[in-house]
Amino acid sequence: MRGSGNYRDTGTGSSEVRLLCDLEQTEPSWTVRHVGGAMRGAGADQISVLVRTMVESKVSKNVLRMFYVLGYRLDHELLRVGFSFQFNRGAQITVTVSSVNKMLKLHATDEAVPVTPGIQMVEVTAPASAENYTEVAAAVQSFCEYLAPLLHLSKPGVSTGVVPTAAAAAASLMSDGGGTPL
Repeated sequence: MRGSGNYRDTGTGSSEVRLLCDLEQTEPSWTVRHVGGAMRGAGADQISVLVRTMVESKVSKNVLRMFYVLGYRLDHELLRVGFSFQFNRGAQITVTVSSVNKMLKLHATDEAVPVTPGIQMVEVTAPASAENYTEVAAAVQSFCEYLAPLLHLSKPGVSTGVVPTAAAAAASLMSDGGGTPL
């Protein structure tokens, strides 16, 4: 269970600062995550994955007060409930499956309202550097192709649709002859 507040760069919309709070701990722990803008250019158009820089820093519980002093305002929190797992397939890949809920009061998990009822968000991520970028992008793309019969994956901001039910996903797999071996 994780609450977060997003503070976007309203000038370009290309980067954002996320304030994350891990609510599973007895004393909530805070992290500030800066997610940079998407890679642009001909190279970005050639690949089916989105490449963004990301920097995370653990911060103290006073971080909310600091954001308020800087002029930010917290309208609501998003609560992500789900699970994640990691595996190695040419790169350390993390798959996170979660539902997103909106909380109007700080940490009011009991009052959370689903943002998209009945729909799960699936994120496939992997850390990369300049040295291993090509291998990581290929590994993520390969894994996403394996998931294609089950999910409609897309780059953030580019929706390709939703598999409405597990039955539709199973029918898609059956019509494909069972999918691609992992």
